[in-house]
Amino acid sequence: MGTGCHACGFTRDGLAARADDGRPGHVDGSPSLALTAEVSDATVLYARYQEGFRPGGFAIESDFVRRFKSDHTQTWELGLRHGTPGESTFDVSANMSYTRWTDIQADFIDNAGLPSTANIGDGQVWSASVSGAVTIMPGVRFEAGATWNKSTVDQPPVDLLALVARAYDQRAYASLLQETLARSMQVPNIAGFSGRVGLEWQRELTTDLRLSANAWASYVGKSRLGIGPELGELQGDYLDSGANLRVGTDRHGVTVALSNLANSRGNRFSLGTPFGSGRDQTTPLRPRTLRIGLDARF
Repeated sequence: MGTGCHACGFTRDGLAARADDGRPGHVDGSPSLALTAEVSDATVLYARYQEGFRPGGFAIESDFVRRFKSDHTQTWELGLRHGTPGESTFDVSANMSYTRWTDIQADFIDNAGLPSTANIGDGQVWSASVSGAVTIMPGVRFEAGATWNKSTVDQPPVDLLALVARAYDQRAYASLLQETLARSMQVPNIAGFSGRVGLEWQRELTTDLRLSANAWASYVGKSRLGIGPELGELQGDYLDSGANLRVGTDRHGVTVALSNLANSRGNRFSLGTPFGSGRDQTTPLRPRTLRIGLDARF
């Protein structure tokens, strides 16, 4: 079986076999091309084109085996980088990209209550992101970043709608088609917005001893895990945060860390087990947690 719509699952570099071509030993490549221009000593403009794919495969559903095809991406990206993160007083990076995604692989729950994979059609993803940091005063640094995504899927194939409907034939067919179609118009597992802010502080206590602290907060927007009445449920839309304090040398130290400062609640991933389908499932945020640790490098 295939995986869900995670971009990291793509074969980005080198060569890999495509299982759905039906020709043993057939290989395909993932070409990429990048151009850079140094505007100044600290500023770089770049453009990049890249392709990627995940091999197809077979999905077992009840008494029959169904083939799903390889999916393929083509991405065009333009960006800018200024400064060196962690070294420059001020650094920033920004980029915009467009991805055309064909034969998108996505997960759904079959009529046996098990996860299966199907191609949900073609789609596109527009993305824009910006991140940067600035040294406010000696030893104090502020960081922030945000990403925006807009994804759409062409009308799902009729055979896919029938396949999902068959898995849930106890429900009204017309209502199921409408719900599946509406939820399939966005690419699964891509949140519309995510952002993060952080603050770092460092102070030298002695020649070797250093005190450092940082605090951060991040927001993950809404997305859907897959397609169908079960995997089409919302996930994301939560705020996470944390802070830690470390005292020590480059080789040894003591750390006190506190996660989920606001004790927020949220759904990180909307599936626990396929055998529990038919009821709400969530992977919650870890509750507010205090941790004391020792670290050493050898």
